[in-house]
Amino acid sequence: MSANQEAQLDELLALASIYDEEEFRKRESMQKGEIRLCLELPPNFRLLLKGQACIECGISFLPPLVLSFELPTDYPSSSAPGFTLSSKWLSRVQITALCKRLDELWEENRGNVVLFIWIQFLKEETLEFLNIQSPLEIQNIGGQPQCKFGHNPAVETAVEKSEVQELDKRAVQEVDPNTDILTQLLDFNEAQKQKVFDGKIFSCGICISENLGSKSLLFKECQHVYCKACMKEYFQFQIRDGKVQCLTCPETECMSMATPAQVKLLVSQDEFARYDRLLLQWSLNLMADVVYCPRMSCCMAVIIEPDTTMGICPSCQYVFCTLCKRTYHGLSVCKEGKITVEYPFIHTSTVESSQFHLCGNLHLCIYQTPLHSKIPGVTLTLLGVYMCPH
Repeated sequence: MSANQEAQLDELLALASIYDEEEFRKRESMQKGEIRLCLELPPNFRLLLKGQACIECGISFLPPLVLSFELPTDYPSSSAPGFTLSSKWLSRVQITALCKRLDELWEENRGNVVLFIWIQFLKEETLEFLNIQSPLEIQNIGGQPQCKFGHNPAVETAVEKSEVQELDKRAVQEVDPNTDILTQLLDFNEAQKQKVFDGKIFSCGICISENLGSKSLLFKECQHVYCKACMKEYFQFQIRDGKVQCLTCPETECMSMATPAQVKLLVSQDEFARYDRLLLQWSLNLMADVVYCPRMSCCMAVIIEPDTTMGICPSCQYVFCTLCKRTYHGLSVCKEGKITVEYPFIHTSTVESSQFHLCGNLHLCIYQTPLHSKIPGVTLTLLGVYMCPH
């Protein structure tokens, strides 16, 4: 085995012992590999996305920089490792500046193994080198994210060169045209936060037992933690009782709600189907413009237009009156039911709807019988007081 081969083998073994399989991957029987580096963000770091609207949010993790390398036979004695550097959120200009800095680090350490030096620089110094501060400003330009950076001669030199020549071919910007960049960044942030949570130990607020985060449930709004066993029983009890709006944190006076994803994780498929159906029904009941199809075999939610009493079921196409729930009868009054009329000079009176008739196209209701009031035997025209909904 040559000195170069021995140095390469030692370097790869050292990297494998330092980083886990998600961070460092070596291709079998080849001197190639990939290193995924998550940058260490300062506390309270924020992200500002500028597009059609400005969106700012807190973030703890950003998608990793990916350093793919290939070791030539004469590395490290003569040649540097071949590499590409890719990112989802840095611009190609910024990645080009990082590539140039990696070349400089090789020149400073020529003849020695350099992968670990590159890794430490990318992981610990990228933000400072590119002068990236909170809030990290990202703009969508032509479907590609452009990260704003501060004053840095190395980066500005790369910008100037990019204007007169091609960017470094080793600088790769990973852009998925079918996925919004903000969605990618937030999804990765949540996945990494969950990974960190899963590895910690928490005390259940109900049974006081200690469990790993992977066996616990976190209410995100209030940050209260309970074991999954306790929360499973709690969710199942509330769902059986139909109290799907009560799947809140068990802490006294805490109103943090469990997410549907958290509920689905703990209950059976049938229980979640019941939860989903009742939650939708409860939500629709809060909407003033939603009624239900009166046909017992259907009961589909129906959205009604303003100032109308006609409902059309999107499922069975049944056209009905939203007041009496019978087949829609146009301008005719409802056959059954009572109507309460208020007038400032008389007592509130409730009379059968058959005692009303319609005033042409004005849709005004007129009494033609005496009311139970202080003005007996009088026909009143209640103009502007009761507008017939038909």
